Amino acid sequence: MQNRLGIFLIITILTAALMGGWLGGPLGATPPSEADTDRLLKVFSEALAAIREHYVEPIPTEELVESAVRGMLRTLDPHSSFFSTSDYNRLQEEQRGRYYGLGISIRPESPGSGRVMVTEPPVPGTPAYKVGLRAGDVISKIEGEPIDDWDLNEEVIPKLKGPKGTEVNITVERPGEPEPLELTVVRDEIPMYSIKYFFRIGDDIGYIDIDRFSETTGKELAEALEKLDEKSLKGFILDLRGNPGGALNQALAVSDRFLSNGQVIVVTKDRNGQGREFRTQQGSQYDYPMVVLIDENSASASEIVSGALQDHDRALIVGETSFGKALVQTIYPLEGNKGLALTTGRYYTPSNRLIQRDYSSSFYDYFNSRQETTQRGTETHYTDSGRTVFAGGGITPDEKVGRGSSTRLIRVIERERLFAEFVDDLTKGEIQSDIRYQFSPEERLAFTPEEREQLIAQLAITDETTRLFKTFLDSHQVDFTDQSFEESRRLIENKLKQKLFLVLLGPQESLKVSLEVDQQVLRALELLPKATALIQNNLVKQ
Repeated sequence: MQNRLGIFLIITILTAALMGGWLGGPLGATPPSEADTDRLLKVFSEALAAIREHYVEPIPTEELVESAVRGMLRTLDPHSSFFSTSDYNRLQEEQRGRYYGLGISIRPESPGSGRVMVTEPPVPGTPAYKVGLRAGDVISKIEGEPIDDWDLNEEVIPKLKGPKGTEVNITVERPGEPEPLELTVVRDEIPMYSIKYFFRIGDDIGYIDIDRFSETTGKELAEALEKLDEKSLKGFILDLRGNPGGALNQALAVSDRFLSNGQVIVVTKDRNGQGREFRTQQGSQYDYPMVVLIDENSASASEIVSGALQDHDRALIVGETSFGKALVQTIYPLEGNKGLALTTGRYYTPSNRLIQRDYSSSFYDYFNSRQETTQRGTETHYTDSGRTVFAGGGITPDEKVGRGSSTRLIRVIERERLFAEFVDDLTKGEIQSDIRYQFSPEERLAFTPEEREQLIAQLAITDETTRLFKTFLDSHQVDFTDQSFEESRRLIENKLKQKLFLVLLGPQESLKVSLEVDQQVLRALELLPKATALIQNNLVKQ
């Protein structure tokens, strides 16, 4: 009897938290009566008790309840979701913009493996950097225990994270090292920057890549623009590709940096059709031409920003049609440090566009089917200057540009990680070349800004380097011909240079190199004069 009472209390707590959601039904529906609620709760608690007492295998009550909540949310929409304790902790870290850990970017070494590979050189000053972790290192054990069959999110990451000042012992396998390395790392606070990369392209074009929208994004943007000397910019590219969204208030802060004071950024409407209008509070002091880059993974807050800048003719949008998410989630904390993201409204761009893609037929197709026919809406709206824009199916770019094609040979080399392996051998001196590529970690740290600029100018992929790479591919039995190599030569040289700059100068310099062959960025640079005309035309109409 006490057991059943405990189960009923769990259900009651969850129900109280969810009353505005699953019991309320679709947005605009009439909530059930108190009698209906009691009846549904009784059915639910009886079913849970029966499962606990009679199912062929014992299942923890917490697992059953969490699965039930997830099942309820799947009947609503694709974005209402339940957060377990570990998921909710990660969400809070992303919102705060910091966590306590080692300061490494990792991914599974192979699909289904618990072993993880360090994907980027650790940032100087982080715990990982202090103990000498490198990109390409594989963590095989934590506290002496093999992690081959561990779950990445539920076991590996929580074990690597921990309170500031505590230690974690890891075993690292490094390419070229005969024996594993045993390292003790002292955890520290790690900032989670939403803007990792910003720089000038050429002399006067600013470039900023926003990775996501966390609680620090607006502040980070202001600092980045100040360092770029915003007043002297002759053009600006805002890269929102791959940005899945995040905090609404930060989408407002970013939009406020570029629009005029008092302009509408977005309008949200709840289940009763009640709307709330968000306008700029300060506005920009500058009117340099601007291009925003988006792709099919730009969603939510990214679409709020790009939609507002497009509707007000502040920027040209270039790239691929965005994801199409216009549902507003409110986060509710639940018992046991769990959480619930519940859709509580929809948002509309300044021209009153609802850019939400249809999800009524299948959530699977919604997330995985990216056909253009389902991407672009047909309902037309108009920007401030009278340009036609579309509702439904995401933000349609003013100019559609793909990322650029790859080749079979490039895909084979990348799949086998041979670009990284060759550059690793090159920088360790195991492959001799006509240019010095070997610099110790101590030398790299001691580079003055002038020496870094000189090194950037000197580092190159020469014909000799390319010849050595062909020999390297032969030694790894990669199937290619002289013709297929020459057809891919420009991309091969750029990929090698990216990896070289990543090792010697860090991820930002590597990104700069990648933009040299980025078709969307190259087209954005060409369109900046058109963006200037767009702004001037809009000013005349006003």
